Order: sequence, then C-alpha cells, then structure tokens
Amino acid sequence: MIQNRLYNKKVDVYSFGIVLWELLTGMLPFQNMTAVQVAFAVDKGFRPVIPPDCLPVLEEIMSRCWDANPDLRPPFTEVVRMLEAAETEILTTVRKARFRCCMSQPMTTD
Repeated sequence: MIQNRLYNKKVDVYSFGIVLWELLTGMLPFQNMTAVQVAFAVDKGFRPVIPPDCLPVLEEIMSRCWDANPDLRPPFTEVVRMLEAAETEILTTVRKARFRCCMSQPMTTD
C-alpha cells in the first residue's frame, strides 16, 4: 500500500496473521520501528519472529497469511477452516496466559 499499488483482501489476510501473532505473543510487532520503516521492511520480506513454542498449525496459518506473494495467501474462508479444524488442539494446548483477554474476560464497549 505504501507504494500506491492496488491492493485487495490479501492485505487484510496479512493483517490477520499479524493480529494472530499479537494474540499469541502478547507483544506489538516491529516495536522499535516507525510505520514507514515497517512498511518498507515488510515489503522486503521482514516478518515477526514466530515463537518456538507456537503450535505448528498456528505457525502455518501465520506464515501463509504473511506470504510475500499476496496471491499465495489463503482466502479467509480457508483460514477459518484451518482454525476450525485445529480448534480443540488450540484450546487445549495454547497456554492459558495467551488469549486470556479473549477467553476469560468479557468484551467491553470502551
């Protein structure tokens, strides 16, 4: 987007992969970079480091969502299918410290 190229839903798929990474790690990606630095780094293939204890299925989802070739990123229907297929594994394996804001506390309007 920074280079004024046309974009489509594949940009949103990339963003979903980033949000998934944020939920898993509890961190903000690219913390020591400006927005412009991030944009250029991502365009050159830079991605957040996936934690070594990440479930393989979640690693696959993030990696596919971040593919450097937007045409190879999965459509959201496929992402949803992958998440649904791994739901039990995710809910029983991912440490409770992760996702706690989503699992134990109700959403608020503030």
